[in-house]
Amino acid sequence: MAGLWNPTLGQTKGGHPAGINLGLLGYGHKDRASPDFVPKVVFSQMKGFLGTGATFGADLNLIVQLIMGVALVAGVVLAKGRRYRAHGICQSTVLLLNLIMIALVMGPSFRLQVTPALPRGLHKHYYAAAAVHGFLGIAAELLGLYIVLVAGTNVVPQSLRFKNWKPWMRVEFILWAFVLLTGLATYCAWYIAPLR
Repeated sequence: MAGLWNPTLGQTKGGHPAGINLGLLGYGHKDRASPDFVPKVVFSQMKGFLGTGATFGADLNLIVQLIMGVALVAGVVLAKGRRYRAHGICQSTVLLLNLIMIALVMGPSFRLQVTPALPRGLHKHYYAAAAVHGFLGIAAELLGLYIVLVAGTNVVPQSLRFKNWKPWMRVEFILWAFVLLTGLATYCAWYIAPLR
């Protein structure tokens, strides 16, 4: 059980659960069921590779999210260069990859480690950073899915489709930037702050 969150261990000075080491994956309590499709051995048993006390899953998620952030900026550059097809492919790929990361890493973690502490734990940076990140992330993902459905399909009725693309795209990009920053804050609060 080394490295797993055990509620009987108490809390550290920072107020977050002591011994937490599975942060962005969400395997911490032996009585809580975790999704069967998640490769637990790879994510929850392996130590991370960034030297922060995080798991392999948390470190991998951080790197993937940073790469996706760079890809989003590249997508903006493509749109400014009027390469709209490449822009759409780039942004849609990031959106779909993020859905996978939400399902495998961030969603289970949020459900098992943050949701039980809401709303009483919001005064602690450990929970507040993750909650803000989670709620902004949901908004960014839903807006992104809406944009993709409007831009690439006829699924959305004409009355619900936007007419002017630029404001929606700008809002999505700014929202995603905030999500990336709050994700970094969450990683720091969960894995770097406890090391001090």
